[in-house]
Amino acid sequence: MEMFASKKRKMTISGLLFIGMVLSFFDRVALNVAIIPMGDEFNLTTSQTGLAISIFFISYSLMQPLGGWMTDKFGARVMITVSLLSWSLFTLATGFVWSFVTLLLFRFVFGIGEGPFYPASMSTIRDNFPENERGRANSFFLSAQNIGGILGTALAASMVVAFGWRGMFIIAGILGILVSIGFWFILKPKESGETTITTQKRKKVPLKLLLKIENIWKLVSFKFLSNIINYGLISWMPIYLVKEKGVDIVAAGGLMAIPYVVGFFMFNVSGWVLDKYMVGREKYLAAAGAILSAIFLYLMSNATSVGMFITFLTLNSVALSFFGTVLYTIVIKYAPQELTGSASGLVTFAGQIAGAVSPVAIGFIITLFNGSYNAAFWFLVFAALAGVFVALSIKNHSKKPIKELDNKTAVINRF
Repeated sequence: MEMFASKKRKMTISGLLFIGMVLSFFDRVALNVAIIPMGDEFNLTTSQTGLAISIFFISYSLMQPLGGWMTDKFGARVMITVSLLSWSLFTLATGFVWSFVTLLLFRFVFGIGEGPFYPASMSTIRDNFPENERGRANSFFLSAQNIGGILGTALAASMVVAFGWRGMFIIAGILGILVSIGFWFILKPKESGETTITTQKRKKVPLKLLLKIENIWKLVSFKFLSNIINYGLISWMPIYLVKEKGVDIVAAGGLMAIPYVVGFFMFNVSGWVLDKYMVGREKYLAAAGAILSAIFLYLMSNATSVGMFITFLTLNSVALSFFGTVLYTIVIKYAPQELTGSASGLVTFAGQIAGAVSPVAIGFIITLFNGSYNAAFWFLVFAALAGVFVALSIKNHSKKPIKELDNKTAVINRF
């Protein structure tokens, strides 16, 4: 019989993963604020700004499948600690860049370091939480993105003003290094009568079976489209507010924090809804989120005031929380236990490829249309509409909880 961590242990793990995700998102989002003074210092063009934002996602995406495989091979505790330590070192190093080329180099290596964190975290949730709690555990973990986003916009903007953009990166890097040391000791397995999946002998499943799972390519496609929207907004909206709406950098950071606050609560609400009411019907929540996102993106493009724009941006964050939670909940509920890290890594890989594509594509579109953002918003609207069709094509899962599967064929068919 499969046993899971105690209530106290689960709360500790949830808290640690939450802190790690906050740091992860702060370190990547802070550049979107810092790039404004950095652009002035290094005389960056619009295309160079987009590339500076995107370069992280290129290396980060490339590390997702490898990071998932390394998690399945070496364990989540090792990979979480190594990942947090390495990305923090290069966050600190970003404070010492002296040219556009060195900025690209350090951000590229930063992405490599952060790559294993996501699949290792998904594997940790799968190992320690029973199936009927994984939606809430996953949504709480993902909601930390919003706290990281709040800090990465509002706090980062204030830090840039107070300490300069270099000081902001140095402080964030030092904090991450200290937290990574704590992770190693606190995540040490407890020696007790409690048995978890991490202490059991895992049934070996060939990695090639991952690519034969029917829904995996639909999840990959949906993640790509959803992150086209998410990272398109994250990367360009602070610049849009400053350059197009005349908002100063600190005020822009504060305004961008509003959608993150609302999104934090909605991530947790959506996780509760998934566990209680949407078992086997998760795809409909994802489709609804994609439809709403398309509507709010269109309204954003036509907003006549900063207040209206932030209102629609906030409502869009609610929509994003719906399909953001669904993807990984499907993975950790229905994927083979032995391939949870690899499946999470593959899905995240697709999302981070979108993170690399979206900022550059939007920068190119803005340049192509002589500085107009309207075409960029339509680009995001079409991505959301495409996501609706992909979400609805995902095969429903049984409402009956998934038990330990005894043969590989059953593993493939149930995911």
